Amino acid sequence: MESIDLTQWLVTHYGQEQMRPGLERIRFVLTELIPSFSQSKIVIIAGTNGKGETTLRLSKLLEDHTHFVWTSPHIERITERFRDELGEIPHGKLVELIFSCHEKVLKMGCELSFYEFLFFVFCNWASQSPPEFLLLEVGLGGRLDAVNVFDADVVLLPSISRDHQEILGKRYDQILSEKLGTLRKKSTLIHFLENDYLLERAQIISGQVGSDLVALKKLVSLPPYEFSLRNHTLAGAAYCFLLEKSFHPEEWTKAVCSLEHRGEVFQAEHEWIFFGSHNVDGLRKLIQFLQSGTYNFKKPPFDAVVAAFSKRSHQDLTVMMKMLKEAKLGKVVMTVFNHPKAAPLEDIKSVAEKERLEFVQNITDYVQGQHKNQRILVIGSYYFLGHIKSIFCRQ
Repeated sequence: MESIDLTQWLVTHYGQEQMRPGLERIRFVLTELIPSFSQSKIVIIAGTNGKGETTLRLSKLLEDHTHFVWTSPHIERITERFRDELGEIPHGKLVELIFSCHEKVLKMGCELSFYEFLFFVFCNWASQSPPEFLLLEVGLGGRLDAVNVFDADVVLLPSISRDHQEILGKRYDQILSEKLGTLRKKSTLIHFLENDYLLERAQIISGQVGSDLVALKKLVSLPPYEFSLRNHTLAGAAYCFLLEKSFHPEEWTKAVCSLEHRGEVFQAEHEWIFFGSHNVDGLRKLIQFLQSGTYNFKKPPFDAVVAAFSKRSHQDLTVMMKMLKEAKLGKVVMTVFNHPKAAPLEDIKSVAEKERLEFVQNITDYVQGQHKNQRILVIGSYYFLGHIKSIFCRQ
């Protein structure tokens, strides 16, 4: 069982991973498990950008306390979605859980999605030893995401911007309402929203629900492009709240180490610098960060900027490619990768040609044909970052 291709097995039995809004299915299969966590503090992390990093930073802060962490999607290994205070779940353990949970689902006669089934597996794992804290990152949206079957004690919200508009709505207030559908009466919302309109809307929504609110913008002053520092501060505020410690903003607004896909550097034949910025707002803030004092430069700091994106609108692809071209970070090379959620080749190629950016279909051959010891910035879809790392950085 150790050698089983989990992804292929899951796709065969539960289909490709895609959004299936609704809580009825997951609530049904978790009915008997949810009471297992009655003594655990539940933290739900929602938002457009930054929720994954905030989740992992909070987990790091809680390493001396029992906790389980659910994140999605995975980049290289399915085990990435399953963590506790000791780290990722062992592959063999996950295989055993998957087969056991599959039998349970079959007996219950419920048709779960790929995402719902893995969350069911996670809850079964965590219920074996109920922790002090349960950290649950929203997959998409919030109100109709599987994690919302739990009543959150704390909801963390790092940012709001436009993404998945076909599901969440085109207006900021619509998107915010979907994210804050995770709030409950007497829960606490801690957010790092910047926009005054969203600050006001968040206060109104939390008031209507009957939850408390902590707006970090009123306590902390940070540049908008310091996204990792903002996520770290948000995690710090949550840590202090959960452990009933005093929160002193100045202790958290200092430089922090990078996590995976956040300035992560690998040295192979070339120096690879990874930043996962997969939508318009995330890419804008990344460019601002790279052009800030941290990466102050008089000439392009990278020999090449290699980018590939997940499926999104033609307009978004155009905006992001224009941003990369105008940022002058280095020669921009657009490419594609093999994944169900990857943007189609024809979409990337047509926009790249229109914006007069270089397009290569086989990034492996392209990079291997370049001079060695180049600095290459890799950005875009997290799936793409994982793809690049598996090719060049795990050899």
